[in-house]
Formats: sequence, structure tokens, C-alpha cells
Amino acid sequence: MRGPALHLPPRPWAALAVLTALTLIGIANWAIDETPPAPAAADAPADEFSADRAWSTVEAMAVEPHPMGTAEHDRVRGLLAADLEALGFDVEIQTELARDSVDGDALVRFGVVDNIVATLSGTDPTGTVLLTSHYDSVPSGPGAADAASGVAAIVESARALSLEGPHRNDVVVLITDGEEMGLFGAEAYARTHPAGETPTVVFNLEARGVSGPSLMFETSVDNAGLIDVFAANAPSPHGDSSAIEAYRQLPNDTDFTRFHEAGYIGLNSAFIGGASWYHTPHDDTDHLDPASLQHHGENLLGTARALAGMDLADLETGHDETFFGFLGLFVHYSDAWNLPIALIGLLAAAAAIVLARVRRALSLPRFAIAFLSFVLPIAVSGAAAVALWPALQALRPGYADQYGLLFNRTCYYLAILVFAVAALTAWYAAVRRRLGEAATTLAPLAWLGVLGTATAVLIPGLSFVFAIPALAAVGVLAAMILQPRSRRARLVGYGLFAVLLVPAAVQLSWTSNLFEAFGMELAAVPAVLIVLFAAPALPLLAMCRIRIRFVPAAAAVTALALVGAGLAADRFGPEHPRQAYLSYVFDSDTGAAAWVSTDLDRSEWTARYVTEDGLDGSGLPAAYTDTAAATGYGPAEPIDLAPPTAVYESRTADGAVLRVASPRGADTMWLTVSGSADRADVTLPDGTAAEVPIAAPAEPGGPAVVWCYNVPAEGFTLTLHGDLGDVTVFDQTHGIEGIDGYTERPEGLMRSRDRLSDTVTIAAAAV
Repeated sequence: MRGPALHLPPRPWAALAVLTALTLIGIANWAIDETPPAPAAADAPADEFSADRAWSTVEAMAVEPHPMGTAEHDRVRGLLAADLEALGFDVEIQTELARDSVDGDALVRFGVVDNIVATLSGTDPTGTVLLTSHYDSVPSGPGAADAASGVAAIVESARALSLEGPHRNDVVVLITDGEEMGLFGAEAYARTHPAGETPTVVFNLEARGVSGPSLMFETSVDNAGLIDVFAANAPSPHGDSSAIEAYRQLPNDTDFTRFHEAGYIGLNSAFIGGASWYHTPHDDTDHLDPASLQHHGENLLGTARALAGMDLADLETGHDETFFGFLGLFVHYSDAWNLPIALIGLLAAAAAIVLARVRRALSLPRFAIAFLSFVLPIAVSGAAAVALWPALQALRPGYADQYGLLFNRTCYYLAILVFAVAALTAWYAAVRRRLGEAATTLAPLAWLGVLGTATAVLIPGLSFVFAIPALAAVGVLAAMILQPRSRRARLVGYGLFAVLLVPAAVQLSWTSNLFEAFGMELAAVPAVLIVLFAAPALPLLAMCRIRIRFVPAAAAVTALALVGAGLAADRFGPEHPRQAYLSYVFDSDTGAAAWVSTDLDRSEWTARYVTEDGLDGSGLPAAYTDTAAATGYGPAEPIDLAPPTAVYESRTADGAVLRVASPRGADTMWLTVSGSADRADVTLPDGTAAEVPIAAPAEPGGPAVVWCYNVPAEGFTLTLHGDLGDVTVFDQTHGIEGIDGYTERPEGLMRSRDRLSDTVTIAAAAV
């Protein structure tokens, strides 16, 4: 019982034609997916979104880095408030002491934020439409994409909305502060504007790159009404529900996280192309793609216009929708359809297995072995993708400090794709010879059907990823039923099988988006999916008059060649500088000073300063060496700057009260606390106070760490509760250009995206 499920004729050119057509369809889908709409000119109609008009806001914001607590940050806030006021919005600056805690670690953060809240009151509001992005940047870059692009899209959309007169619902433009340091502005706004009886609908804009389409990648729960509005009113709706699950696997949060926790409903969009520039000095107007800004803005404006005029209570549907792109279409349907669609593929695969058994083309034991053995190409492809990243770092050590986000990943993606094909065809050749062609044809389809059905029950928004390609089983079953009939019927069956391979080809092209989103460090995810999506086309190999066992070897060699091409194409240089971390740390109590770095592969420039591995022997306080992620240090000259102060106002067995300040005017301070602190309270000079519980440290015995951003000039009072040990205080400023011995990075290097790079940190023990 080792016969074929499909008696496909030996027609190599026909097989090649089908594979070529599927490849072209996949490439077309990728091209459509990756191409945002063209920027609209400045003379576009006033009621439409224009990236050219919005660009002036980007240019005004992204002059230089403007993290919270800096003078440049204040300048940006002032110009945005003035622009929104000129559009007729009622503008206020919400100044709050925000707080944040990190789950699973003894880390808490406080920050004084200045949110821009601009309101256009509605005529008969059924709720609030909240258009939001953040105006602070990271210290390492001017933030043209992250998130001046989002702010500019909102300001230009606010201009268009203001021309239409009052809307039914309140429209609030919220430009938050402190997103980069701890989602502070969103926390402050959500805490002071709790969700009420009428809905607050958020549309948040973000960026994790500098180009690419605006991807709607996150929603609140029960999103069916929101998705319907987005699909009907966004000119170029783009996104998929599986991205919600993928995003949860990334170590990222946005302001939307805090809004969702507060009970708001809404949508979260970002573009992710060119992620190698993310949070770097080159997140600037030279690298930001105006087409991404256009896509951001036109989708925001269209959706916001609809939300502003409708009864927002209609959005309460009580269920989610599944949504995804397919050859330029935005497909969306109720999650109630996920299980039936998945069952179609699963039942078709099961029926094909039964029919093959009846026709004595396979036995159930042989099928079971084939089904179980299909885990091998999946595992081999995933393992190869995992191994590729450390191998590339060994070949090009500078990759180690790129966070898996390379400038040119195309060849590496193709190498992973081709190697997955090698693993798949190797499995096909081996199993086909021993267990028969029917088993090799039907086992992958059964996998897709099972995965589609399981995810339909457990993770509905992800189900389409497997259930749609599993529909190829319907084509196989139809071809099996029709092939004993007339020649015309047989051709119809084969044609239906070929057509139903299209969803798998489309999904295969979709893996390139995952590669863009996850980077090299999580390349195993697209590698595994490539095997699953390519497998339904395996029967076409039976039509080729070639020795199939040669295909895996050829594919493996090609994959190695592509890795070599990737190394040749993706080189560091002036156009693609590598990151280099350097900071200065000074212990005011001992006079020890050091240059420190977190680089895993030090450039020649970094090695001038950092000469020793680890921090042992640096002389820096244990409070720093126990918490820093530095990989090395080098001696530095002490500097004559006033150290921070943390003075005990009281101390008991249950806690302590400290007066904390930075005489040199640093805007960032942090304290390490040994012992077992369980709560921290901060009180500002004007009496504003906030408290945050402190979780147990991830490593038993580790210190608690309390950060405070945008520190008032007078300092603050910190009350710590618990059984406390030693307390060490640090203050920190950005910019190391004035330190003795420092020279500018040479061409081909840029500042690390790490927030602590290029900082001056001074430590002192609490007294």
C-alpha cells in the first residue's frame, strides 16, 4: 500500500509552470503587502491627508534627540501645543507624576510628564475618539519615525477634522510624554481619565522602523465593530489578527498597553520596515519614508472621521474578528467562522486519507509514521534558523551588537527559505520511497488541518495562518474523486488542486514580513512556517522527471551560497554604521572612574577606552556592577562634578525616608536598594505623590532599583518600605563629549540604541 494519492502525469514543464505561477503570486502578494500608498502632495484637497503637509511637523520635531526632561523636549511640546491651538482645539498640558513597575523584577520607575491634551468637543457625544502618539524620543536619536511620524499624522488629521466643524463625538488629540522611558504619559492619562459608561476609542500610532506599510497589529478584545469600521473607512486597510499573537512574543510595549489595561477600546498601528535604524541616531528625516507617513495618516483620518460621527455604543459587539491581507484585499470575518473553515481543511484531509486507504494507496500505519515524521523537516529548519544567527555572528562579530536587526536581511531570508525547502524535499524523498507517495502528500495537509483546528479553539486570531493553506486538502480530495472519471473531469480536479495551492503560496510570502518583524534572533518562526506552507505543493514533484534526492543537496548548496551573498551584501560602513556603546561612570565616594561598554564585539574605537573584560577590578561600586549589563571597562580620569545626594530623614526597621537630589541638575536619577523593599513612594516638592509596589527580584538576594525621570531641580522625597539594606544613589546625564580623552566616533560607527549609552553616571552612597 504505497501508491500515489494523485496520478499526476509526468509533465515537468506543467509542474514548472504551476510552481512559477505560484511563485509569482507569492511575490505579487509580498510586493502589495510591502508597498504603502504614494505620498499626497501639499496641494491635495484640504479634506484629505497629505504626507507633504505633515512633513513640516516631522522636520520641526526631529531636529535632535528630545527625551523627557530636556530643553529640546520642551521646545517640541511648545510648538505642538501651539499648532493644535491654532487649529481650534482646546489645549491643556497635563502635568502628572507617572509610575511604572516591571512585572517579575524589583524595578520601579517614576517620571514627571507633560502630556498635550487637545479637545474638539462634540455636539452629542456618545463617547470619546482618542487620537494618540508620543512626542518624546529616545536619547539616541531624533525620532523622526518613532514617533514624530505618528504625531505629524495626527496633527495633519486634526487639521482636516477641524475643517468639518463640530463632530458628534468628542475628538481628543493626546500627544503623550515619556513613552520611551516607561509608557509614563499613557499611564498618567489613563489613570486620571478612567473608562466610563461611554466608550473611549483609541487610535494609537507607533513605529518600529522607518519605512513600510502602516500595519494595524493590535486591538482591544471584542474588536469586530472596530475592524468593520477600519475596513470600511481606512483607504488602505492593512494588518492581520495573527500579528496580535506575534507581537506578544516580542519584548515591546506601546502606550496602547496602558490604554487597553484601563478599559479603553481601540486600534494600534505601526510600520516596521528598516528596523535596523530603529532607536538609532539615523531615525531622522533622511531615512523616514514619506509613504509610510501617508499610510499612517490616511488610515487614521478615514477611521477617525467615521468614529467621530457614529454612535460608539455600536462598537460593542461581544466578539472578535479574524482579519488578514490577501492579494491586496483586506479579508475580515467573525471569529465564529474560524472553526468551520479549519474543519473544512481537516475533514477534507481526513476524507482524502480514507479514500486513499480504500483505494489501497496507503495503510493507516504508514500514514501515521509519515505524519509523525513530518516533525523532522520542521525541527531541522527551525534548528538551522536558530543556528544561523550565532554562525553569522562568528563570521561577522559586529552583528552581535545589532539586536538581530540587520540592514540587508534579504539573502539571509532566502537562505532560510531555500534550506527549509531542502529539509522538506529530503523528507519527501526519504518517506516517499519507504512509505509511498500518498502518505507524503497527505501528512502535511493533516498537519495544517490539525493546527488550524487547534488554533481556532485556542487562539482564534491565529487560525487562518494554518486553516487557509489547509484548504489545499479540498483540492487534493476533489482531484482524487475526479481522476477516475473522464479526462476533462480529471483536468478539472487537477486545476482545482492547483488553484487551492494559492493560499499556501500567499502565506509563504507572508513569512518575509515575520522575518522583518522578528529579526534574526527569532528566525526559527518563519523557517518552520515555510515548511508548512511549501508542503502542500509536494505532489508537483511527482510530475518532474528528475531524481528528487538531488533536490535537497542542490537547495542546501544554494542556501550556503545565499549566506555568503548575504555577508557580501550586508557590510558595515558609512552608509550602514555599526553600533558602539560607551558610557562614563564615576564613584564619588572612592574617586574611581571608568569607561564602560555593553558591546559584545568591541570596535577599534571602543577598544581605546574599554580594555578589560567584565567589571571586576573597575573600582566601581557593587551597586553598579551588580546591576549593569556592561561587558567591560577601562580606566578614566575623575571629573569635577557635584555628586548626587540621598540623605536619610528617618530610618526604622520597617523602612526609610530619603531626600534625593542632583546638585549638578541631572534629569535622571536611580537608586539601588539591598534587602527586601516591597514599596516605594515618591513625593515631589509641590506635594505631588505616587506609590508603586516593588516585586521580588528575579534573582534572590538581588537589589531593588528605583528610577526617576525628569527630576525636579529641588529633588524629591523617596519613602521605601520593607527590610532595607544599603542604598546607593546615581544621577545621569546624556552626552559624554566633554569628558577628558573622549573623541568622536569615526565614520562607520554610530551611538548604540541602548538608552544608557553616551551617559555620564555619578554614584554616591546614601548618608
